[in-house]
Amino acid sequence: MGVIKMYFLDILEYGIRGILFLYLCKDAVVTKNKYTRQGKYVFFLLFVVCSLWIGNSKWLKNLLYGDAENIEKSSHSIVKVILMVLVCYLLLYVFYEGNRLLKLYLALLFETIMELSRFGAHSFWSLGINACINWLSDKILEEKIKVDTFSFLINQLNSFAFLSLLLLYNVIAWITIRAIRKYRKSIRDISRQGISFLMLSPAVGMAFVIILRCMFYTRNGSGFDYLYDKYQGLYVVVPIMTFLCLLSIVYSTKIYEELMSAQEEKSSLIFYKRQLSDMAEHVQEIERLYDKIRCVRHDMNNYIADMEQLLSLSMKHGVSDETEDGFDNNKRSETEKYLCSMKAALDGLTFRYSTGNPVTDVITNRKYYECENYGISFTSDFIYPEKLGIEAFDLGILMNNTLDNAVEACKKCEKVEETKINLHSYNKGRMFFIRIENSCNVKRLSYTQSGELKTDKEDEWMHGIGLKNIKSVVEKYYGTMSYEIKDEVFYMTVMLQGVTGN
Repeated sequence: MGVIKMYFLDILEYGIRGILFLYLCKDAVVTKNKYTRQGKYVFFLLFVVCSLWIGNSKWLKNLLYGDAENIEKSSHSIVKVILMVLVCYLLLYVFYEGNRLLKLYLALLFETIMELSRFGAHSFWSLGINACINWLSDKILEEKIKVDTFSFLINQLNSFAFLSLLLLYNVIAWITIRAIRKYRKSIRDISRQGISFLMLSPAVGMAFVIILRCMFYTRNGSGFDYLYDKYQGLYVVVPIMTFLCLLSIVYSTKIYEELMSAQEEKSSLIFYKRQLSDMAEHVQEIERLYDKIRCVRHDMNNYIADMEQLLSLSMKHGVSDETEDGFDNNKRSETEKYLCSMKAALDGLTFRYSTGNPVTDVITNRKYYECENYGISFTSDFIYPEKLGIEAFDLGILMNNTLDNAVEACKKCEKVEETKINLHSYNKGRMFFIRIENSCNVKRLSYTQSGELKTDKEDEWMHGIGLKNIKSVVEKYYGTMSYEIKDEVFYMTVMLQGVTGN
């Protein structure tokens, strides 16, 4: 019965640990497709089985401790801690997608939290259990309880002691993991530098655990020499140190998220500065257009007078003879040149593409001339949906970012001269669709764990802001955004819903 009871308590302990491990990993890593349905249950079962094997395998004990049935020194137990970290990592590696360094961080983080929680709880627990044993010992010395009653109470106390320790340290671990999840956002696509920063606190905590296990106890003949017996002050020092380590783990997560939020705000500010710069360019473009209009309007009367003079001279001389005919041909040539110069001046006042709105006019034409400079073919049939109530500024944000990405993708193609960008728009009822087609180099495309496109630029943190602003516009108009890649061409489709009442 004792062996069955021991295995039951071990299964209970490792079952709770497995649940806590799954709770820690939730939203941090994604289950592989082939394990989507039953993967978590198999993961949990294997975790419990592996933990039981590491804790109770006679073969492993003989390998680690020789002929001894139990650990002679607490330092020998470090091997089991390391094995549990490896088991956690291997289970994550098999069942979950994602960065291997992130999986190692989660495995190390979990075991560090469990070990620190156990040592932190063990000190208070030891004081309480020792107080109960001393009280019972005093009672039997005072002959207030019988020996049989004392033995029964001690046996019950042993069971209660294990359950109370199990409950206490798992509650501490759960509170710690819950705090980490509270401050932690999605870390599926975290950078290696970010993982290294987060791994620092668990690594320090694990180092403290290893130090404690090296000195916790050693066998002395038929008994054990415990560290707490030599240094009573450690009953207070060890819990304080373990809780400080747990707090450092929690607050390192919080600090990292605050740093990322500050970085995101900084990059958002830079992005909006760029947007303002773009708008300033738009204003300057329109001002240049108006200046040309004013100049042409100012000279229009002179143009008309000159044309009247040339035409009157041409009609006055007629085509009577060769000399006059030659004179008239020269006059016609001068007239044609003058008309061509007027046409060129008027062409400078018009955009190649007219979308129905000054903002989208400037963006479309500016991108056309930019593509022309890079040798990229650009076509557009975009029309501003005035009746749908979609603000031109929002469309400007969307078009600027999508077309910027399209131009960048074309510039990275192996044969730039064969690249193209096509901008389309159309309506279906209250739905407004924008479709952008651009050439791309499929070999240079990379994806995040969640399946989204990932930038290959060095300042990766900055270039995610453009996509976020596109998404914010899409969400504002209750729309959707999708993309597909076919034959080295990237197709992005954005759907926006018109504002009700417009």
